[in-house]
Amino acid sequence: MGIVPLTPNDPIDNPMCPCEEEEETVDHLIFKCKKLINQRNEMIQQIKSTGGNWLAKNETLIKNYVNFFVKFFKFIEFIDLK
Repeated sequence: MGIVPLTPNDPIDNPMCPCEEEEETVDHLIFKCKKLINQRNEMIQQIKSTGGNWLAKNETLIKNYVNFFVKFFKFIEFIDLK
């Protein structure tokens, strides 16, 4: 996935995630960002509680559980990532 400026007021010329681990992409935020561990764990529990398999391919997870991912992004406190 390409660079997606997801943090409010984040200039496009600075593609780094506030965690400073790698570029702020959708893939990074959903699956890797260390600052989103709590939100990610909550989403994983919700997916598993519906019988979902978190170990599926990323594309399969997003396709099958898009509502959980939308909720995940809505509840990210981007201000706390700074």
